[in-house]
Amino acid sequence: MTQPSVPRTMRPMERALLETILDATNGIDRGEGSTFEIEEEHRGSLYIGGENATTVLNDLVRITLHDAYVEAEAKNRTLHCVVYGPIFGLAVKRPRDDGPRTGF
Repeated sequence: MTQPSVPRTMRPMERALLETILDATNGIDRGEGSTFEIEEEHRGSLYIGGENATTVLNDLVRITLHDAYVEAEAKNRTLHCVVYGPIFGLAVKRPRDDGPRTGF
């Protein structure tokens, strides 16, 4: 038998909160209206979760907030449309420094 899922304790994402996060994040510039551009050489990701599953939208270049959903455009021109509720995280990876690196 399948174990019952644990109830979600995080409240659903709302547009106002996501907008505040995007405005405050280094590496993201606000364009026209509710469009946010991820700066060149940065890599943006949105984390989306539901019942026992998580999906990551990687390599984002543009995020546009609409009243009922989010448009997230990836570097390969894939356009993802997601409702706010299941979004639970944002990551922006900065470009590497030109300093010394370990490895081969």
